[in-house]
Amino acid sequence: MLTPYIARKLAVVSPTETLKMLNSNTENPYLIWNNGTRAELLEFLESQQESMIKRGECDKSYGSDFVFSDHAKELIVGEIFVRVYNEVPTFQLELPKAFAASLLDYIGSQAQYLHTLMAITQTGKVESNQHGDRLRRVEMALEALRNVIKHNPGSECECIGHFKLIFSLLRVHGAGQVQQLALEVVNIVTSNQECVNNIAEAMVLANLLALLHSLPSSRQLVLETLYALTSSTKIIKEAMAKGALIYLLDMFCNSTHPQVRAQTAELFAKMTADKLVGPKVRITLMKFLPGVFMDAMRDNPEAAVHIFEGTHENPELIWNDNSRERVSTTVREMMLEHFKLQRDNPDTNWKLPEDFAVVYGEAEGELSVGGVFLRIFIAQPAWVLRKPREFLIALLEKFTELLEKNNPHGETLETITTATVCLFSAQPQLADQVPPLGHLHKIIQAMNHKNNAIPKSAIRVMHILSDNELCVRAMASLETISPLMNGMKKRSDVIGVACEALNRMFQKEQNDLVAQALKADLVPYLLKLLEGIGLENLESPSATKAQIVKTLKSMSRSLQYGEQVNEILSRSSVWSAFKDQKHDLFISETQTAGYLTGPGVAGYLTAGTTSSVMPNVPPPVDNEVGDVS
Repeated sequence: MLTPYIARKLAVVSPTETLKMLNSNTENPYLIWNNGTRAELLEFLESQQESMIKRGECDKSYGSDFVFSDHAKELIVGEIFVRVYNEVPTFQLELPKAFAASLLDYIGSQAQYLHTLMAITQTGKVESNQHGDRLRRVEMALEALRNVIKHNPGSECECIGHFKLIFSLLRVHGAGQVQQLALEVVNIVTSNQECVNNIAEAMVLANLLALLHSLPSSRQLVLETLYALTSSTKIIKEAMAKGALIYLLDMFCNSTHPQVRAQTAELFAKMTADKLVGPKVRITLMKFLPGVFMDAMRDNPEAAVHIFEGTHENPELIWNDNSRERVSTTVREMMLEHFKLQRDNPDTNWKLPEDFAVVYGEAEGELSVGGVFLRIFIAQPAWVLRKPREFLIALLEKFTELLEKNNPHGETLETITTATVCLFSAQPQLADQVPPLGHLHKIIQAMNHKNNAIPKSAIRVMHILSDNELCVRAMASLETISPLMNGMKKRSDVIGVACEALNRMFQKEQNDLVAQALKADLVPYLLKLLEGIGLENLESPSATKAQIVKTLKSMSRSLQYGEQVNEILSRSSVWSAFKDQKHDLFISETQTAGYLTGPGVAGYLTAGTTSSVMPNVPPPVDNEVGDVS
């Protein structure tokens, strides 16, 4: 009759304080006391007194069944007036954890009723007053649970063991407020790692994922919650199985809200960064989107959205209205189909059909290596690559693989060769990385190949690498000169390129190379070329002769083998005619320009601008396209 709160206070506060409380009007989470409650209590006591005196009868429950009319309308959980608490959620509770536990018990007692009610009410509209009142009480209890966790750190641990219950409320379709409040509770507890671990154990993620489609107003909160939960590898695994990727792809491709799309990109970046599951996430995403998107999501989520909306044709991305439309439509259809299955059965898993092909098709027919479209790269070699080293490795792997074949596809070999030359022309510093990668000896050996197309390709790449100090040093430690001579004899049309390569190599003063040259009889061979024998097919024989003279002079300056070279030269009548001439005039510094370059540090973020690139070395003499005979 005095309420549990006042009854407890009788033992700890003075009679004066108690009387003061009973004669004041109070409304707080523990006590609603006013003129009405006082009048009702006095009336009840007086009627009991009168009944006892006149008839000798009294209330059989001795007042324990007595209820104040003001209190009868209220939801009271754990001796707390829930409505009042929600109005002042910062109120200092005596035992917040106990209150949280009582709320969870109450919500648990109502959950089955709610699910049944929503199943019966197919329209999702709650019609009767009784049902409406009961639904509102569950909403109040969820709101109080959210508030007590939010304002009383540590009380979130009371949810451990109850996540199947809380997540089940996310499935009460038609009771949007219940779903929203349950989501807010889940969102708050994700700051506690113990709670996240317990959610992972409960295997309840499907209910959260479905909200991305069924509760549009809460998408940002769902994404924020998922971002917090994906700190657990176990949850990412479950998310994969339950179709998180198809729900999230639908958000990224089809949402009209920029913030939702950026949040989705951020979430994808976090999932792909997971050491165990991340690679699998990336592989699945690449069935729908080019790899550039995943890198952009990691570096700048907003930029990933802008790229998706744009039209691009650059060495790393071919993307237009058609590819965007195809991806968006495919994703939307797959998501809706999965959502329907999962709504009927939350245990439904999602996985791509075995025969599922890449959705975007604009790159079909394009030769791509290491995520770079070679046709466009050759046209724009100064494009700022996102992963130049990875591209270099992939390109050299592909190149050496073709060099080892008996009959490689001619056009493919030509394209790969040109792309390799373009890469080292545009980024000479990358050549430093070639020796440790171990491809150099394969390129050198290819100059001995029986198929005439292969030595030509190998010589073109050797020519560009001969400009690099580390590569020449590595060539000196391998058997290089003899294969190069063999290649020159097989393909007279690349003698000019090979002679320029030799000039560059011997200028770097590698005695071992001179020793190789003497052993392979390179000097007599070059003197023969100097006479003009074998230079008939070249556009500019005089330029080639100039390169030969410079090569021979470099060799003759060798401290270790120069005398032997000079001895051979002294016996040559041709040499005496050429040695004192000035040949630099024959070597033209041709300018090659007009490469389209992507400015800044990441080529995929911005459109290209034209700039001239002026190498300080002559271009290959052989510029015939498609000549692989």
